[in-house]
Amino acid sequence: MNGRYTLMIVAFLGLTASILACNAPTPTPQAPPQTVTPSISPTSPLQETPPPPPTETPLETALTPVLPAATNTPLTPTATPSPTATPTPTPPISTGPLDFTRPTRLDHWHPLPDGKYECQIILQITGGALPYTVHHDLDVFTTRETNPALVFTAHGCGAIVHTIKVESADGQTVIHDYYISAPWCGE
Repeated sequence: MNGRYTLMIVAFLGLTASILACNAPTPTPQAPPQTVTPSISPTSPLQETPPPPPTETPLETALTPVLPAATNTPLTPTATPSPTATPTPTPPISTGPLDFTRPTRLDHWHPLPDGKYECQIILQITGGALPYTVHHDLDVFTTRETNPALVFTAHGCGAIVHTIKVESADGQTVIHDYYISAPWCGE
């Protein structure tokens, strides 16, 4: 029994020694150090060889994340919005001196139920540059027409007296007063 016990201890020690031998760190072989031999030449600079890349240890390899393999999928170009250029405003082109014919009569009129009359004058604008801003007393509007209509109300048999001011986009201004006898009162 004593021999058997000794045999077991020897076997156990052999097994332990082999386990330790397999798990013992082994030194990684290193390349012999490279020597740099300077070349003495006035035209060539001293050159060194780069150091060898570091070697990975098994622990570093185990901690390195595994990334999925790259695929060769072509990239679809995305549309890049082009910057919208702000157009440079061009100055309005004048067609000559601004003017309009001074009204001497109503172009149209009709009675309203409350004793007033709806009146209409058609302006005839020449020259200047579009658009025109038309002022008829307190009424103001902008138009691109050269023959815009002015619509207003009047009452009684007194004369229709107003002021018209026309401004064109090129900075010209013309003002005319007008006097029209009320046509519904007889002439």
